[in-house]
Amino acid sequence: MTTITPNLGHGMGNDWENKDWVHITVPELHHLQPYYPCLQGSVQILWCSPRPFSSAVLVEVMQALASTGQTNFHSYFIKRSHRSFRRAQDILQEHAVLQHLASKNIPVATLISSNCGQTALELGDWTYEVYEKAAGFDLYVDQQSWTPFFYTEHAAKVGSLLAKLHTAMQDFPELHGRSARYLVSNQQLLESENIVMAIQQRIDNSPELSRYFADKNLDAVFLERIFQTHRKIKHVLQQVTKIWTHNDLHASNLFWSTQSADANITAVIDFGLSDRNSALYDLAITIERNFIDWLALEHTSQISVDEAGLSAFLQAYFAEIYPQQDFSILPELLKIVHLDFAFSELEYFVGITQNLKHADAAYYDWIVGHVNWFFTEQGQQFTQTFTRLLQRELS
Repeated sequence: MTTITPNLGHGMGNDWENKDWVHITVPELHHLQPYYPCLQGSVQILWCSPRPFSSAVLVEVMQALASTGQTNFHSYFIKRSHRSFRRAQDILQEHAVLQHLASKNIPVATLISSNCGQTALELGDWTYEVYEKAAGFDLYVDQQSWTPFFYTEHAAKVGSLLAKLHTAMQDFPELHGRSARYLVSNQQLLESENIVMAIQQRIDNSPELSRYFADKNLDAVFLERIFQTHRKIKHVLQQVTKIWTHNDLHASNLFWSTQSADANITAVIDFGLSDRNSALYDLAITIERNFIDWLALEHTSQISVDEAGLSAFLQAYFAEIYPQQDFSILPELLKIVHLDFAFSELEYFVGITQNLKHADAAYYDWIVGHVNWFFTEQGQQFTQTFTRLLQRELS
């Protein structure tokens, strides 16, 4: 791992930017130490996360054992979120998902409880989580969402893992969705009867979205495209079985046994966007995150599509789960699956970070731009290829 330049991290494009949430510092860790016995000792920051929605560090703690004279070294991952959008109760929902998966032998990071017995601690303006360092190599540590796997074999491993996650969550008892308001990834817009009316209602009911759209109209071509796409698939999404899903299974949220193509997944991390959705939704989100190089749209209309990786991913996923006919909507769902989270992210940029540059990127480049790409010649060709690959698995 490499040390990140102070207070720089991932933004909405390819360039590094000043982080909205500054990196965690050693003095801040000293304030945290009384609440976590495992952190007491000499603490050193090894790495700072470039992720945009929180701050996180990998630390090494040196503890001298008076009884033996020995010195122990342990590594921990510490994540800090602002309480304006993640309270302890919000994060404990994520942890319940993680702990359920651990009980099903899915490889996840190990949570550390504070001396109050909780795995999420509110301290001042912040909410903290502490984990044991995940096993394996963080191969995609500097990769942003929408960048592809290094190897086709990795894509296949993720397909297999996602299917196992979906199977493991079938008996998770929580029937309610997220308590958090911001940065929520779910399929509520997709379940609506009329997605255009649902988006307008969401804008009307949101102070942040109302403020953002006060001086602009929703793109008419975009609205017509999502309306026509949504009407083809809404009845499936209104009736599909719900489970809790990860909703952000990008390569950067995985650890690997080696640095080679034949590596196995040793841990899946970051359940910050988990919510009660459907396997269909999570499958489409995972494809949208990993196989289309969306960030390149900033410079060109012809972007890289990892068809070999997508083929391997689908084949591995459906080798674990018996395909149902509902999955045939995936090529159409993929065109609009990003909308729910993208509007939630837009609210976050307007209301929490007040970063208009990021808000504009979320609307013009992501919400509208991703939909419009599917109606270009390359996007239509991709839809045909995706449909063919999917039919191969469903037949």
